[in-house]
Amino acid sequence: MNPLKLIAAFIGRKPLTWSFHVLTLALGVGVVTSLLLLDRALEDRFTKDLGGVDLVVGAKGSPLQLILSSLFEIDVPTGNIKLSTAQMLAANHMVKASAPVSLGDNVRTVRIVGTTPAYADLYDARLESGRWWDQPMQVVLGAQAARQLGMTVGSTFVGQHGLSPGGEFHSQFPYRVVGVLKPTGAVIDRLALTDTASVWRVHEHEAAEEAQEQGVAKPGAGAGDREVTALLIRFRSPMGALMMPRLVRATPDLQAAVPAIEVARLTQLLGAGSQVLRGFGIGLLALSALGFFVALFAAVNQRQRELALLRTLGARPRLLLGLVAGEGLFLGLLGGVLGIALGRAAAVFAAHVTSGSGGPPLTPPPIGALELYALAAALAVALIASLLPGLVAYRLDPAQSLKAG
Repeated sequence: MNPLKLIAAFIGRKPLTWSFHVLTLALGVGVVTSLLLLDRALEDRFTKDLGGVDLVVGAKGSPLQLILSSLFEIDVPTGNIKLSTAQMLAANHMVKASAPVSLGDNVRTVRIVGTTPAYADLYDARLESGRWWDQPMQVVLGAQAARQLGMTVGSTFVGQHGLSPGGEFHSQFPYRVVGVLKPTGAVIDRLALTDTASVWRVHEHEAAEEAQEQGVAKPGAGAGDREVTALLIRFRSPMGALMMPRLVRATPDLQAAVPAIEVARLTQLLGAGSQVLRGFGIGLLALSALGFFVALFAAVNQRQRELALLRTLGARPRLLLGLVAGEGLFLGLLGGVLGIALGRAAAVFAAHVTSGSGGPPLTPPPIGALELYALAAALAVALIASLLPGLVAYRLDPAQSLKAG
């Protein structure tokens, strides 16, 4: 007697019933798997985008908004700060490295960031082709930005006012690509970097035109009037984490945002909804376990005569236990594999929707240990549900069952 053929025959008698229970298990596994994949992708995205930045200094407002706009590039800035103030903070002996960022324009959703080459050092980014700029209106593209825009060294483009499409084109100020960075997996891959003077040139001209239209004389801005959106800082030692935020808070109109703290707060905010959905998935797993138990228990009762015949033909009690457990494990395997496929598909779709709606680009991790844990959980649910029905088959009295049948 072939146990595999017997298990297949038992399942084949009620395909719709078992399909329903497999689908219930798959939904539970899928919900939990997708949430874990998205949590892992979000954690990985935040870790990479933080780079070597320990502190972000910007205008007064929401610290989380400052982090999202100046570090993760997914929100609008809280305002600007004086260049002289940023230079004073950058020269502090507790600062190991720093880079200003100036925002305001985009090219086909790719943000144009005015900064210095030191910005790339915060993410250990290196050139793949070309060089760094040596004058304003030259651009170095991140790897993903270059692919998205279809540009290489020598390409030219004009920016649009604002951080999303729809703004006025700065057609009088074309940019020329002079370099492309190697992929890093961090936020720098999605940006168009240029000298801070490029941003000033474009927007000072814009301000001068507005003043001329209003009939107001506006002289050219001097160095003391220059502004940047924020300053990214890496500390020289842990002492900087204690002293620099105090120094910044003591300066009027400035705020200091610690990326690690704000990311933890953001993760907590996002985690509330994830916990509800994760609880829903665990509830589905429990429901599927109950369904497996009821269905297997009913199946064993209906098969008592057949199981008794197997005993009279020489089958040992542990074979009957193995048949019931094997049936549960096989169905658990189907539910687990289907659930993992559904969960990964849902995670990929959710990541695509998130990035398409202005959120951070997410990439679910490759297939690995997480899927193995999910499959093990599905098999465990099925095995636990089959234990009691299996014990009923194990203790079956063939004489009494044949007499009752």
